Amino acid sequence: MAYGIMLVFLCIFSIVIPGNCMMYDDSKEDFDKQARKASDAAIHHDYCVLGAGPAGLQMAYFLKSSNRDYIVIERNNVSGSYYTTMPRHRTLISINKLYTGRDNKLFNERHDWNSLLSDDEDLLFGKYTEQMFPSADYMVQYLSDYSRKLKLNIDYNTEVTYVSKFNKDNKMNGEPNLFIMFTKTQKVYTCNKVLAATGWAVPHKAGFTQDYIWGYEDMDLDLAKYRGKHVLIIGKANSAFETANHIRDVAASITVLSGKRAILAWQTHYVGDIRAINSEFIDLYQLKSLNIIAQRDARNMSIVVDPKTKKYIISNDIKESDEVPTNQFDVVIRCTGFKWDSKIYGSRVAPGNAFPTSEKFPKINQDFQTNTPGLYFIGTIAHSLDFRKSAGGFIHGYRYTDKALHNILEHRYHGVNWPSTAIPLRGAETYMLKRVSEMAGPYQMFSFLAEVYIINKETRTVHHFAEYPIRLIHRFQEITGFNMTPSTVMIVLNLEYGKTFGGPGYDVLNNVHLPVTEDAHKETLLHPVWYYYATPPTQSDMKLIDIEEAETGYKVHLPIPDDVYVFLGNVLTEWNYSKPHSLQLRRWLEKITGTDLRAMAVPTCFKASLMSDKLPPGCNGYALGFGVFSQIAKEMNG
Repeated sequence: MAYGIMLVFLCIFSIVIPGNCMMYDDSKEDFDKQARKASDAAIHHDYCVLGAGPAGLQMAYFLKSSNRDYIVIERNNVSGSYYTTMPRHRTLISINKLYTGRDNKLFNERHDWNSLLSDDEDLLFGKYTEQMFPSADYMVQYLSDYSRKLKLNIDYNTEVTYVSKFNKDNKMNGEPNLFIMFTKTQKVYTCNKVLAATGWAVPHKAGFTQDYIWGYEDMDLDLAKYRGKHVLIIGKANSAFETANHIRDVAASITVLSGKRAILAWQTHYVGDIRAINSEFIDLYQLKSLNIIAQRDARNMSIVVDPKTKKYIISNDIKESDEVPTNQFDVVIRCTGFKWDSKIYGSRVAPGNAFPTSEKFPKINQDFQTNTPGLYFIGTIAHSLDFRKSAGGFIHGYRYTDKALHNILEHRYHGVNWPSTAIPLRGAETYMLKRVSEMAGPYQMFSFLAEVYIINKETRTVHHFAEYPIRLIHRFQEITGFNMTPSTVMIVLNLEYGKTFGGPGYDVLNNVHLPVTEDAHKETLLHPVWYYYATPPTQSDMKLIDIEEAETGYKVHLPIPDDVYVFLGNVLTEWNYSKPHSLQLRRWLEKITGTDLRAMAVPTCFKASLMSDKLPPGCNGYALGFGVFSQIAKEMNG
């Protein structure tokens, strides 16, 4: 009691107690002074990760693996607390395909949408359940085990309420150089880098704030509340249809209403669109079963109480032409999505929104960093970079973007080059085909993460860089630390859908791929495209991509290459056959490198050694000591 009275006294007289009074403001002149004083007792780490959800845990794993000084700050008492209540009806829409018929770990990883990356074989989501679309309860257990078994450094029950940056050195006109974070528990943290993994933490109410409108996030799950009722659901994405499916057995009628059209994932290949597991309600609408899917601009709509019937009505009664069975509703549920929590960021570090008409994502650059050096966003809220293009808003996508960012951080702050694998040019096609047939990161993050091969024509070696962000290709040397020389050239492998892969008006189930190799450039299925650059693309080249996308309406992945080779799509994603893949890729590599890359058999090389004083390039292995009379071959080749 005495402490509470003292706290009120201190707040009234503007003496800041971090996490209680909420009176810190980095726009005030004395903020740096206050922050420096608070930082004296602060907990300091090099990296502060906000949120112990999947993205935060994944980044913590990478930081720990590289022996970095980090802390994960979690406001609740458990990892992955989001999944304790979400999705509301407890069925995940992320695929858990446990059986693929393969023993290849990377290939199987493609079809495991729920596991985080680690070196512990027991930390695979498929060890918990065989369900293709599992209960969210399994995810809660899995994330708890992941953080516990890997002994990740997490502060639970610690809610960050304010994030800013201040000048630690007290220099005149000095730039802010240290992050400071205040919490509800009065802990203060300082750190050099902040990695925000807080997800979509705030409901987007879209103007529907009345107390009598239930939100998806807190709606009553008791079916008795909907029995015989007329229900209005505002929204037309997965949460809306998930909710409609939940109450369909007992509701008298259900109206799903939104200003946007219903977009189905099987039409667009975008995992965030309406999934088939949530689309059963569409059958009820199409088969005229007292359920409706209607379109109306919610921005010009409000829900009010009819004073006579005490039921809920849509203001400015719906026109007779609108397909709505009733304008008298017993229950109204808002399913209008979520947005990122922007309120905790002070004016010095607040990034603003990625899109001018949406509060869904913070504004970040292609390296996941905001315009404030050292402030990064990861996981779902970094999905603005590939929104409606790839899978970066979901575990099976951002586990790889976390990995890519970690590689960026390692070189940027610690001088550790991006990991690479060196292979000889001769036989490189075998390595490249194996990789394209099993790689998981670029498969899930298609057209966002790519494979980069740097070929040195002089040394005839190839360096392979996995899962590299495609929109940072013009900064390759800066990002990776690899030294490009006049003798090096670049190949970028990207997985792409064709221009007619789906969308309104397309019969996507009959829009099959073309079986003729010569028409591979017209392919519609997901397929590999190999881009060759004699010199790496520049920033000007990358700007032309945005211009071309704006002019054509098509997604443009990379600048115009010096040469390109396209594989046909394959529904089993197998691109390692001899004639259509190995032979053709080898010939293309020979073309762009000017090198004979044939590997000849021992009898052929032996015959050549008897008929000529110099062996063909394909007999290099024979000349190095493999096969009959290898010593003669060595002498012939010096």
